[in-house]
Amino acid sequence: MSPAGVSPAGVSPAGVSPAGVSPTGVSPGDASPAGGEGVPFSLRGRPRSEKARQAILAAAGDLMLSGGLPAATMDAIAARAGVSKATVYKWWPSRGAVALDGFLDRVGGTLAIPDGLSAAEALTWQIDALIQIFRDTTAGPLMRALVAVAQSDPDIADALREQWLVPRRAVARDTLRSGVQRGELRDGLDLEAILDELFAPVYYRLFFGHAPLSDDLAATMVAYLIPGIAAHPTS
Repeated sequence: MSPAGVSPAGVSPAGVSPAGVSPTGVSPGDASPAGGEGVPFSLRGRPRSEKARQAILAAAGDLMLSGGLPAATMDAIAARAGVSKATVYKWWPSRGAVALDGFLDRVGGTLAIPDGLSAAEALTWQIDALIQIFRDTTAGPLMRALVAVAQSDPDIADALREQWLVPRRAVARDTLRSGVQRGELRDGLDLEAILDELFAPVYYRLFFGHAPLSDDLAATMVAYLIPGIAAHPTS
């Protein structure tokens, strides 16, 4: 479980859209530049282009969370965002690329960790947030599907590593380094090995389903790990 009084910030099962972004995105008219005497075309188009891009991300994320990869077709994404498929292809080379970016845009909030936590509490919070999004939303089945696709799609594989795995490991790595600086954890640790120990059980259970992603899993893993890396190990 998370530290008392702290709730992991993740994605709700309903996949709520970020503030200021409508699930339906922009209307078809927003995809075409409007007139305006004395206003350069480039300045008129940029805000609308960015609005369309954000609408596409929101549409792809909604479709991924509600129906998975099969639902996130180029036609469906374009229709939900209120743009043409050509507009989608302006920023993304394939359905898989835009679908993945939409998914990652929806779950980005799981990186945030509250201030004032010890290293053990922060690590527990982060792992518990990951468990909750995999267990309590459609992100779990989606991650399994994306990893399967990544085996034959190098672009998806690279995106998963760079946009999903690397940022989460970086947050946990910073937590470990802060713990060392505060004297909670000993110096000279193999941080990459510790990160593998922290995250691997979650993905192992997600992919193989041999055991549940339980409420106490994060706290249990951290409780087993900390004695081996603490600055003053307890006997």
